[in-house]
Amino acid sequence: MDPLSHVLHPNARGAFALLMSMRGPWAVDIRDGAALTVMVVTSGSCRITIGSRHESLTVGDIALVRGPRPYRVADAADSATIAVIEPDQRCVTPDGAALDLAFAHGLRQWGNDPAGPDTVIVASYADVGSVGRLVTDVLPEVAVVPAGTLDAALTDHVARQLVTDGLGQSVVLDRLIDVLTIEAIRAFAAAQPPADAPWLAGVDDPVARIALEAMHTEPERAWTVASLADRTAVSRATLAARFTASVGLPPLRYLTRWRLALARDLLVDRSLTLDAIAARVGYSSGLALSAAFSREYGTSPAAHRRRAAAPTPVPAPV
Repeated sequence: MDPLSHVLHPNARGAFALLMSMRGPWAVDIRDGAALTVMVVTSGSCRITIGSRHESLTVGDIALVRGPRPYRVADAADSATIAVIEPDQRCVTPDGAALDLAFAHGLRQWGNDPAGPDTVIVASYADVGSVGRLVTDVLPEVAVVPAGTLDAALTDHVARQLVTDGLGQSVVLDRLIDVLTIEAIRAFAAAQPPADAPWLAGVDDPVARIALEAMHTEPERAWTVASLADRTAVSRATLAARFTASVGLPPLRYLTRWRLALARDLLVDRSLTLDAIAARVGYSSGLALSAAFSREYGTSPAAHRRRAAAPTPVPAPV
C-alpha cells in the first residue's frame, strides 16, 4: 500500500462530514486541529483565510486544508464570526455558548439557515497518521482544486448522501468522502507536483514503481540497493538514478522514512512491544529501531508513545 492510500488507512476512517448551509453575513473560526479537511462549494461561495493567505471559492471548487493551524471560513472578509469549531467538532459562539443544537438541521446538515444560499460540503479527518503525513505535509496549507477538475457527479452524490438517510448510510458516506479526498489530492498533485515529493503526482517510471511497491508491501525485508535492483531487473546504478529522479530521494533513504513512519503509527497500539514493531518494519531489534527513530524524529519511541496517549491541546487562535 502506497502513502497516498495510507492517508485514509487506518487512522483516518470515518471522517466527520456535514453539509454547511449559511446565509450572510457569516464567518466560522475553525480551531478543531484536524489533520486534513476537504471543502466543496455546492452553491454560492466562500472565502478561506489561514494566516495571511486568502482563497475565494465558488461553485464546484474544492479546497484541501492541512491542519492543525486555525483558519476562518466566511462569505466575506469583513463578516463577523458567528461560530467557532473546537476539537471533537464542538460548536460554540465566540463567547463560548453551545451552538450544536441551534445550528443542527437534521443528521448531517449544519448552519445558520438550512435554506441559505451558501452551501459547502465539509469533511474533516482528525488524524491521518505518520504515513499519511508523508502526503499531507507536502501539500500547502490550502490546496485548491478548481471546479471542473473532478467529475461533478461525485460531489453531487456526496451532497445528496449528506441530506438523506438509510441503511448503511454512514458506511456509504465514509467511502464516498474517502474517494473524494483521494481524487482531490491526486488532481492537485498532478497540476502542481510537490518539489520535495514528485511521486505524489504519479510515478511513470516502471523501475521506480516496482521498487516502491516492493518497499511498501514488504518493509520487513532486508532490502539493499542490490536486492531492489534484482527485483527491478536493472543495475544498481540505474535503479538509484531512476528512483531518485522519480521519487526525490535515494532508495534506501526513502525506505528509512517509510519504515519509521510505519513504526510511528504502530506505536499508538500499546499492546505491541518495541521489538515486535521493529520486526514488522525491518529493524533487527527494538534497540536498533529506537536509535533510528531518535535520529529521524529527535525523540525516542517511548516519548512519542506517551505523547500520542496524551490529550490533544486546543490550537491557539491566530
